[in-house]
Amino acid sequence: MRLRDLDAEFCGDATERGFRRRDEIAGAQGIMFQCPKCAEGKERGEEGGRRFVRGAHYILCWFSNPREAPTIPAEWYKGIARWEMTGTSLDDVTLRPSILVQGPGCGFHGFITNGDVHL
Repeated sequence: MRLRDLDAEFCGDATERGFRRRDEIAGAQGIMFQCPKCAEGKERGEEGGRRFVRGAHYILCWFSNPREAPTIPAEWYKGIARWEMTGTSLDDVTLRPSILVQGPGCGFHGFITNGDVHL
């Protein structure tokens, strides 16, 4: 499933209490997208050019190597790992290593490769 189909957006200007959504990878410190595992079988929608799945939670991945932005301090957003990012946009971004949602929740475990989210 493509990141664009999961309402993906880059995140930046982060503080200990929040962040802003960004359209571009330059200046982004992470990426947020809806969980593809929880999206299975759910109704899809589109609004204002954004595609989304009704009722799927979001996954937040901070970059270990953001471009034109500082790395998020380790003490911020504890429990969220940092991922190595390559690519230029939502259409070709790749994160390494794999993504594992731990704790209460769905237990999604997958990869983002060239803008595609897969188990």
